[in-house]
Amino acid sequence: MSHYLFELAIFMLIAFFLGCLFGWFLRNVFGTHPQTVAAAAPAVIAAAPVAVAKDVAAPVLVRPAPMPTAPRPAPIPISEPVGRMERPKGLAAAREGNADNLQRISGIGPKNEAILHNLGIFHFDQISAWTSKEVAWVDDHLRFNGRIIREEWIRQASLLTTGKEAEFMSEFGTGGMKGKDGQTHSGSQTRKR
Repeated sequence: MSHYLFELAIFMLIAFFLGCLFGWFLRNVFGTHPQTVAAAAPAVIAAAPVAVAKDVAAPVLVRPAPMPTAPRPAPIPISEPVGRMERPKGLAAAREGNADNLQRISGIGPKNEAILHNLGIFHFDQISAWTSKEVAWVDDHLRFNGRIIREEWIRQASLLTTGKEAEFMSEFGTGGMKGKDGQTHSGSQTRKR
């Protein structure tokens, strides 16, 4: 008796897989792409005639207004085309034995700081002088997928290099570091939305 149940389960499993394969084949041959259907749907709805009774008022469809967003300053544009990546020139050791605290840059934590030190990057002025090819190399090396540009490391480093602490604090907060109260604070560009 149990062998019949086992055979029945096997046959049902085979039928299921054959049905899935047949359905996949039919959809690829005769089906339409879901995005094509979604794009055509408004045109079909708009073109359909609507019969309205004389006693009943026609419903009014109202589209919601888009949510307003706060304007955000554009990141520093990269003017050079990135065709080939280039490793940034590093130093053998920090100048005068004192490396800058790279963790002040929002997006650089202890692990990334150690990697940058291994690459010979110890100071803010080194990061602020990166070209687009060097940014692409570091971004690829750290597998960040554009994070350096999104988090504006070059802008942050240039503000810290030139000593514009007030401007840095207003734009980037504490940059991921804890302030005097023991908490991290965000600036206008690092505010959570």
